[in-house]
Amino acid sequence: MKKLVWFSEIKWDYLVTRKQHILKRFPADIEILFIEPYAVGKKQHWLPRRENNVTILTIPFLKNIPQPFLSGIFNIRTIRWIFGLTGQIYFNLFSIMLGFSTRERVIGLSAVYWGKIAAKLPAALHFYDANDAHLDFPNTPSWLREYLIVYLVKSDLAFAVSPEIHNSIKALGAKNIHQLGNGVDFEHFSHHQDKPEALAGFTNPILGYAGAMDWLDADLIRKICQAYPDHEIVLIGPEIRPGWYSTKMEFKHITNLHYLGKVAYAELPAFVQSFAVALIPFVVDELTRPLNPNKLYEYSAAGKAVVSMNYSSTIDNLKGVLFVGNTHAEFIQQIGSALKHPEDPARQTLALKHSWDEIAGTMVQVLAAGHQG
Repeated sequence: MKKLVWFSEIKWDYLVTRKQHILKRFPADIEILFIEPYAVGKKQHWLPRRENNVTILTIPFLKNIPQPFLSGIFNIRTIRWIFGLTGQIYFNLFSIMLGFSTRERVIGLSAVYWGKIAAKLPAALHFYDANDAHLDFPNTPSWLREYLIVYLVKSDLAFAVSPEIHNSIKALGAKNIHQLGNGVDFEHFSHHQDKPEALAGFTNPILGYAGAMDWLDADLIRKICQAYPDHEIVLIGPEIRPGWYSTKMEFKHITNLHYLGKVAYAELPAFVQSFAVALIPFVVDELTRPLNPNKLYEYSAAGKAVVSMNYSSTIDNLKGVLFVGNTHAEFIQQIGSALKHPEDPARQTLALKHSWDEIAGTMVQVLAAGHQG
């Protein structure tokens, strides 16, 4: 395996996610072409940019669009075909120019909107990385299911981050599924960093969350603020849907709640290490049920007590290490228990078992074996 093309649903420079962690750890002799989507207001790579053995290229393509009118246009099959053909021509042109048009290439996909086209591209191996329940996101068009099924039928193997996702993609036709969870750069999060300037003014203990805002249970956060008025509740991370925080009426006039927005990955450990307790106050629904979030292992690598809603089998299986609540009342009670137990070596032991180095190594081994087979 010398050439890998990865169709991604997220931009390379926007958030450091599973894809970047894994691909940056691939052997240097594997050339990678990372196809990222267009996103308004974000840095684009209309011309290829190289970062070590990874080449990043932006291609405008089909995607989830919140505006009803624009979304409705893509419901027209002919429009999708024209837009898809344009994207395919763009990709084919650059894959030839960059030396990725060989039939010996491996094609990986986590952007389901590329499913039909990626399935038709000649390659020695096709695989799907099911890092999320991609069909369950809000405003997902009904036609996307067909795109995923077409790709799964073509794929030689798949990776799933949780048992729930394993079962869901298997039902859609995925075969040769390898469960490969998320992980952490242990050294990055365990190495001590000074308290960041953005938190310098906080003298009360911090109950913190670091991650995307859109998973959060706003009503639960309101209750946490009320139950712990002598603590600062700090939220760090991007809004996938702009305005998520500002539109929450539940948060009006709460003085101990602070949303700091997105912080750079290099600075993230300093924030997490400043938490008295690390929170995962997720909504419990079909979208969160399959999740196996990086933050769980990042919190643990920093040695923090973690309090989580019991939203998935991953969380339920870690009750001996995490503080887990089945209801809002239990979650709030578990924060009190976590505050009384700031130290526990089992947390960093958990993080060490979920190293990105091992996860990337496993993926490379599986792909190499599949490529040879």
